[in-house]
Amino acid sequence: MVFVALAAWACTSPVAPAPTPAATGPSSSTGSGRAARLDVLDFIIGSPETWPRYGGQWQHQVVDSSKRDVCWVKYGNPRMFECWRWDEEWIHHKVDHGIDGETGESYEFTDGRWLPRWIEDSGVWSLDVPGNRVRWFEPDCQLSDSKSREQPYRLRAWLERGRDAGPDLGVRDVLVLEYTPDPGREAPHTERFQFARGAGWFSWEDPRKVVRFDRFGGPVRQRAKACGE
Repeated sequence: MVFVALAAWACTSPVAPAPTPAATGPSSSTGSGRAARLDVLDFIIGSPETWPRYGGQWQHQVVDSSKRDVCWVKYGNPRMFECWRWDEEWIHHKVDHGIDGETGESYEFTDGRWLPRWIEDSGVWSLDVPGNRVRWFEPDCQLSDSKSREQPYRLRAWLERGRDAGPDLGVRDVLVLEYTPDPGREAPHTERFQFARGAGWFSWEDPRKVVRFDRFGGPVRQRAKACGE
């Protein structure tokens, strides 16, 4: 996310334009002529044996099936994490506690729709969320009126087959999520998240940086509590 601290080694590489639907390749359906539906969780949640990981930063995946949420503990620090939650229709962005500088602050979205639970294996999915607000919390979990604000956002997602996901993850199908906060401004800031089928989140980038966590190993950390828990 835009608020996450990034490792200093990250390279400077502008985010390339999203592919046209043809760039995702032909549909995998057989006979019906319709694109196959894929469960996004197959990409978002990685197999336990592929975690924890390192690269540009330490990262560990924590899944709570009873709550239907997945969190990523960043930098080996239990206080720095991000959580998403799912149901049968949507993957929701729940909370980002990985604020730059380890301030102890966190934020959540009032809408939070992040990805559809099911996506077709060809084409580009998109969604505009104009009515969203950011709810910003101080370290003591008090809501900050001065930092909470309107923040519309735009999402795009597509599948890329047979991508090299790194030396330990190998070649896998990859789901790319593109997030643009405040898309109406003159120079919008776009981020990309990349998820390998069966291995989960392995890369994040914005117009200035690329950060990967695609090597096996690193500290196993459980996250701290978020505001409201």
